[in-house]
Amino acid sequence: MLDTIFLIAAIVGGTILVCQFLLALVGLGHDGFDVGHQGGFGDFHADAGGADFHGDTHVGGAAHGHADDQHTSSSRIFGILSFRTLVAAIAFFGVAGKAALSAGYAPITAFVLAILVGFAAMYGMYLLLRSISLLNSSGNEHIDNALGRPATVYIPIPAARKGAGKVQLSMQNRIVEYQAVTEDTEPLKTGQAVEVVAIVGSDILQVRRTPQPIGV
Repeated sequence: MLDTIFLIAAIVGGTILVCQFLLALVGLGHDGFDVGHQGGFGDFHADAGGADFHGDTHVGGAAHGHADDQHTSSSRIFGILSFRTLVAAIAFFGVAGKAALSAGYAPITAFVLAILVGFAAMYGMYLLLRSISLLNSSGNEHIDNALGRPATVYIPIPAARKGAGKVQLSMQNRIVEYQAVTEDTEPLKTGQAVEVVAIVGSDILQVRRTPQPIGV
């Protein structure tokens, strides 16, 4: 019975793993490479532009920050779990279990070894996909280059760092979008000209209203 389970796991997991690899080679598997921002492929979310702002955590009270730390820890754990990592775990679980039985190990020992190898394969796949994601994004813009640049408010920004909006600016020969906060006492409306005065986080800017020329 256990031998059959290992065989099915190896065939099903291995087949899906090979298909994913082939689809990735021809460019059809790109959607699977959304590691999660910080995601695993599928859950890691490395796309900063689509991430929701958690600036309240950075500028809020200690209790809020503690809650967000717990949320971040949970996100890292679940970030490892994705379709690709689970498929790898199933495939290697089956292969390792089948190999252990063939080598003469007792069924319980073979099962334990298969579980360990499956978990190792899952985490190994997560690290591999995360590395690929980082390589793919290595040519992207660096947020530090936004410092001192003019920008335009895209999504209204609440006053006094009570929340975040978004700004657009020209950087490295293209238009980029970042989340933004402000210490101004009045909200910044859509279309307002602003200046980047600080880098708050990995994808968060601090901006201020651009002074109007005298006589305007």
